[in-house]
Amino acid sequence: MKTMDFYNNQKILAIIPARGGSKRLPNKNTIMLGGKSLICHSIDAAIKSNIFSEIMVTTDSLSIIQLCKEYTNLIIDDRPPGLADDKTKVVDVIFEICNRAEIKEKFSSFAMLLPTAPFRRQKHFKKAIELFDKNSDTVVSLGPFNFPPQMALSIDPNNNKATPFIPDSPLISGNTRSQDQKIFYRPNGSMYFSKISSFLKNKSFFLGEMKGFDMSYFSSIDIDTKEDLMLAQALIELNLADSDFL
Repeated sequence: MKTMDFYNNQKILAIIPARGGSKRLPNKNTIMLGGKSLICHSIDAAIKSNIFSEIMVTTDSLSIIQLCKEYTNLIIDDRPPGLADDKTKVVDVIFEICNRAEIKEKFSSFAMLLPTAPFRRQKHFKKAIELFDKNSDTVVSLGPFNFPPQMALSIDPNNNKATPFIPDSPLISGNTRSQDQKIFYRPNGSMYFSKISSFLKNKSFFLGEMKGFDMSYFSSIDIDTKEDLMLAQALIELNLADSDFL
């Protein structure tokens, strides 16, 4: 009850950062998936969640702006050129938005939703909000590594010598049963909730009192490569994208 009381007193802004360019997967934010562009998957998910006071798309792309104009009550933020090149970090974009006087005055918290995460659902938003209370600075959605990272190796590009990445690797001790390994998670890009004051102080989602909520491997698909896109398309073709499978 205390968590929901905290949430009910919040004005939360959803921020969807969608730059036009992409090197690994060209124009990825407007790629069609299941008859809908990736950016529209994120906008629709934010609307259906019913937890945001307003939704903003920040972009430098005319094609993305045109797609956004199909929606009513959507803030379209025309990103300045200085925050739209290949070297721009998304945290810099979010920091600039959160540091605006009108944003700080109007909203107490925000959520960053990456458009490359098309399988976030209402149940995921609900779980995130349940964790986002007065004692937490941020809540970050996480997906499991599909292979224990403690068994990672590195390869020297000069001689192809392979070396366990960590000194006490299970590969050295012989404890290689995957079910015996501690589970580690990665940020999956689906949702990053933060109090605006905390983010302006830390300029990071990973400092302060951070909570994580885990999503399944498939619901954590983050489309940055052609292989990611192929996997997402396969889930939709198998009619698994809107089932309990995620």
